[in-house]
Amino acid sequence: MALIPLILGFALMWPFGGGQKIQMMAGKSTPGAHGVIRVQTSKNGNTKLDTKVYALAKPSSLNPPANVYVLWIEPPGQNPKNEGEIRVNQKLDGELKAETPYKRFKVFITSEQNAQAQAPEGDQVLSAEVAQT
Repeated sequence: MALIPLILGFALMWPFGGGQKIQMMAGKSTPGAHGVIRVQTSKNGNTKLDTKVYALAKPSSLNPPANVYVLWIEPPGQNPKNEGEIRVNQKLDGELKAETPYKRFKVFITSEQNAQAQAPEGDQVLSAEVAQT
């Protein structure tokens, strides 16, 4: 019986032991969606992000419809940077890992027509602020 709390503790830490967990806020076009960002510092001092989204509608079902979801990082006073496409599976879940040299920035996901978008044009579906110490 003494092993159960220990096993539960390890289960809650796996696979992200350490770091910071940040909840993302849903946008108006996807109120049922939610996301979590696991933030850690890499060995070289960069900020590693593991972004997981849940209950995020297929982009083609939005109004207006889109083709993809794109994750952006926006450091203070700078333009947002496209970090890649988040693909949503049949369960409407998705994940994207990224790494950035910044310690403070906004992370957000938009619906876009093109995964290589140079600037966000679509609706913001999830967002969060990261402040790594």
